[in-house]
Amino acid sequence: MNNEKIFHALKNKIFMKRIEKGFSQQYMAIQLNISQNVYSINERNIKAVRLERLVKICYILDISPFNIFDEIANINQLP
Repeated sequence: MNNEKIFHALKNKIFMKRIEKGFSQQYMAIQLNISQNVYSINERNIKAVRLERLVKICYILDISPFNIFDEIANINQLP
């Protein structure tokens, strides 16, 4: 599995979980103490996000930072 697949799966997981919870980008930005524009850039380009912010995003979305990578790895192991 290449890194681009991992980043794409991570980006999609975060986006889908945010939508599922009904959170706007503005809400996420407020929780992270950043602008909505910065959050939008982060969500689209997840590989550029610092680990500390990624962990905070996971907690806001009620996703385990540990399990999110396991889930992505399991998805990408399917034929």
